[in-house]
Amino acid sequence: MPHRLILALFAGLFILAGCRKDLRFTEDGVTLDFSRDTILFDTVFTTLTTSVTKRFTVRNPDANAVKVDIALAGGAPSPFRINVDGLSGDSFEDVEILGKDSIFVFVEVLPAAGGVNTPFLVEDFIRFNTNGVEGSVLLQVWGQDAVVYRPDQFVQGFPPFSYIAGGFDQNGVQICGETVVWTPEKPILILGYAVVDSCNALVIQPGTRIYVHGGGGLWVYKYGRITAQGLVDQPIVFQGDRLEPAYQDLPGQWDRIWINEGEAGQDNVFEHVQVRNALIGIQCETFPLDPLAPTSAAKLVLNNVSIRNCSAAGILSRNYRISSNNLLVADAGQFCMALTGGGEYFFNHTTVSNFWSYDVRNDPAFLLTNTYQGIDGVVQVRDISNSTFQNGIIHGANSNEFLIELEAGANAQYTFTNFLLRTDQPTSDPVHFPDQSSIIRNLNPAFVGSGDQHLTAASPCIDRGIFSTIEALTDLDGQPRGFPPDLGCYEYVP
Repeated sequence: MPHRLILALFAGLFILAGCRKDLRFTEDGVTLDFSRDTILFDTVFTTLTTSVTKRFTVRNPDANAVKVDIALAGGAPSPFRINVDGLSGDSFEDVEILGKDSIFVFVEVLPAAGGVNTPFLVEDFIRFNTNGVEGSVLLQVWGQDAVVYRPDQFVQGFPPFSYIAGGFDQNGVQICGETVVWTPEKPILILGYAVVDSCNALVIQPGTRIYVHGGGGLWVYKYGRITAQGLVDQPIVFQGDRLEPAYQDLPGQWDRIWINEGEAGQDNVFEHVQVRNALIGIQCETFPLDPLAPTSAAKLVLNNVSIRNCSAAGILSRNYRISSNNLLVADAGQFCMALTGGGEYFFNHTTVSNFWSYDVRNDPAFLLTNTYQGIDGVVQVRDISNSTFQNGIIHGANSNEFLIELEAGANAQYTFTNFLLRTDQPTSDPVHFPDQSSIIRNLNPAFVGSGDQHLTAASPCIDRGIFSTIEALTDLDGQPRGFPPDLGCYEYVP
C-alpha cells in the first residue's frame, strides 16, 4: 500500500476519533419528536408464527446529542418486539441520537391465542426517557384466533398440501364419505393448499371468512365436492391473509380455488361468495394429468358471486360446465373470464369489467374458445353444447374486450342475446347472435366508476334485459329486478 494512502487512512481515523471525543451530550431534558404517536396493526392471526413489521423514526430536535432509555412497557411477556437501530430486545439504555438526527425503531407483533372467536385488542407502549423527560408511542393490534390448515403432505409435482376432508387413515386406507363444515365462528386460515379429496365434501356456512397465505389455495380434487352458500348480508369471503389497508385491493396475494371434474348431480356450488386478490379466482377443469378426460359431468354453479383483482384470470375453465346468475368478474391481469375447451354454459346477468391498472394488458376481458392444450402438448378441439349468454355486460379499457376463437371439427352451440359488448369482432352471425337488436356494441355502460360496476342513470343497459330465471329476481346486492330487468349483475337503483 503506498505510504500516501496509509497516511490518508490514519488521518481519517484521527479525524473520526476527534469528532467522537468532542461529541457533546446534553444533560437537559429533551422532548423527542416521533414520526408517529400510534403504531396500529390490522388483524394479525394468533396462530401464525410470523407477523408484519412496521417502523417509525425518533428525532432529537436539540443541537447536542442525547442519550435515551427505551423500553417496552409490557417487557418480555409483551406480544410486541422492537428493534432499535439494528438491535433487538425489549429495553435499551443510553441509546445515542446525534443533534438534529434520527434513529429508526422497528416494531413486530405476534399476539398469543386469545381463546376467543371475535377479534380482541392488544396494546402496549414504547416508553422513552431523555434526561427525565418522558415520551411514548402507543402500539395496538387486533388479534384473532383462526382454524388453521398447515401442509403435511409433500408429493413431487404438486404444491404442499393438507387434507380438509378425506385423505388416508392410519392403515393407508382412503377415507370416503366425509363431510367437513366450516362455520363463521372462527376464520379459516389456509397455509399451502387445502384439499377436499375424492368422494368427500366441504360445506361452508354463511358469513365464513377464508384467508389464504401467499402461494396457497383451495383444491377440490376430482369427484370431491364443495358447497359454499352464503347470504346477501352474510357473504362467504375468500382473500389473502394480509389485512393491512395497503393489501385491500392488491392482486396476486394467493394462488387460486382449483376444482376438478365430478359426477352428474354432484355440482360445486358458490352462492353469495366473494373472491378477492388471487392469481386466479376460480379454475375449474378436468384433472390435467388425464388430458383425454371428457367434459366434467358436474357443474360449477356461481350465483351472486363476485371475483375481483386477480393478477392472471378471474375464471379459467377447461372442459367444464358452468351455470351462473348475477356474476361479477372485475379487473384481471389477463382475462377476466376464459372459457376454453369443451363446455356447457349458462350465464345470466353477468358483468365482466376489466380496467386493470397495474401494467399493460393485451388480452381481452372475455374469451370463448373450443380448444385447449393438454399436459401432453396436444391441442384438442372439444364440443361447446347448449350454451346461453344473456343479460350481460362485457367492457373494459381496451378497444376489444370480447373474443371468440373457434376451430372447426367440433360442435359450437352457443348464443348471445341482450348484451353490451366492447369489441371490434363481428356480431352479425344470426346463429350465435340471433337477436341483433338486443346487442349493444361499443357504448359506455356508464358504471359509477372503473372500480364500481353499479349503473348510473345514463346507462344504456337499463331495461334492456329479458326475464329468465327465478335466481335472478334480485341482483347481486339483493335488490329486486325491474321488468324488464337491466343488463349486468346490478339493477339500477335511482
